[in-house]
Amino acid sequence: MEKLRRREFLALVASSALYARSEPRIVVSVNLMFDCAAHSRRGLFPAEIALFQRYQARAEREFATSGIFFDLHITDGAYLHEQGFSDIPDQFLQPKMINVFVTDSLGYDIDRDRTGGSSMGPRPRTRTFAHSAGFKTFIGLHDARPTTLAHEYAHHFTLDTQRNSSVGGNLWADLRNDYWLWRQRRGVAIVEFRACVHSEWARIVSL
Repeated sequence: MEKLRRREFLALVASSALYARSEPRIVVSVNLMFDCAAHSRRGLFPAEIALFQRYQARAEREFATSGIFFDLHITDGAYLHEQGFSDIPDQFLQPKMINVFVTDSLGYDIDRDRTGGSSMGPRPRTRTFAHSAGFKTFIGLHDARPTTLAHEYAHHFTLDTQRNSSVGGNLWADLRNDYWLWRQRRGVAIVEFRACVHSEWARIVSL
């Protein structure tokens, strides 16, 4: 029975690898911003930047299983302004990219549950929230886990950040994405992550 399970697992991994090679690659453009105001405006420490780079490398390995790859850009000088809410000034945001802001710790208005990550898409100004331009992911390294960045990318890839959702809907999306990420880490290509193919920050690259 153990040998059978092993053969089934290897066959599943092989079929997923064939799927990833046969499908066109999806390349996702990402604008990385490291908080220059962290640690009393000294910026992130080299060890913190290296930690994020490890998280990014892990996400790249995992999503390659589903035929998704990353095109990284860096914008220097970014910080969060706090005028009743925390957000990235528009001049640091890049259109047609997922804007990833990395800091030491996120405020409670962004990360109420202290997960170390939060993602959103464009939204208009409301009585509760300020206008938000572009697609964004916030990472707070103090609370983030090695899987947090991939989890936040998954919200973009499954189009969660392009829909209005309730608290219950967000909880379901978290559970669903974590399950799909768990399968992907075991070599299974996740078709649902490729739903982002027509997003403004994604493009197809033929092999």
